[in-house]
Amino acid sequence: SVRDIYGRHKFGQSCLLARRLIEAGTRFVPVSSGGWDTHRDNFNELKKLLPPLDQAFPALLGDMKERGLLEKTLVVWLTDFGRTPIINSATGRDHWSTASIACMAGAGTPAGNILGKTDDIGHLVAEDSVHIHDFHATILGIMGLDHTRLTFRHAGRDFRLTDVHGRIVHELLA
Repeated sequence: SVRDIYGRHKFGQSCLLARRLIEAGTRFVPVSSGGWDTHRDNFNELKKLLPPLDQAFPALLGDMKERGLLEKTLVVWLTDFGRTPIINSATGRDHWSTASIACMAGAGTPAGNILGKTDDIGHLVAEDSVHIHDFHATILGIMGLDHTRLTFRHAGRDFRLTDVHGRIVHELLA
């Protein structure tokens, strides 16, 4: 677990700073904990990585709710990849792009809503798959932006940020 010179967890301090920035009017604040590639020694690495996250993330949400910030602020927690359902030869878990998780809170999203399910070993999505373009479209919709109008020009052509298939996933908002 990474601590600062005062013995505080850097991730917890980052969450506290994020709340303060939101409180001061900042519109977008990324927070990263990093170091989650547990390709080796997964179980011992998680013993260091999980406690700061388990403490800081719910504290951030509770603190924001108590201050009335969560009503208008969307908090999104996700990873770059899922992890293999099988332990490798180095007692680690490798990148796995076929199934992953994400969490949204605040900004009118319903508490406790779960969408999607993997097979019994977490290998493949078995129900209610959400493509990353759909997830992005949903986030942008919550923010009041029309994802179909967000384009960028590349090689003389306009491309949508959420590709041609992106759609708002209303099941995440019900």
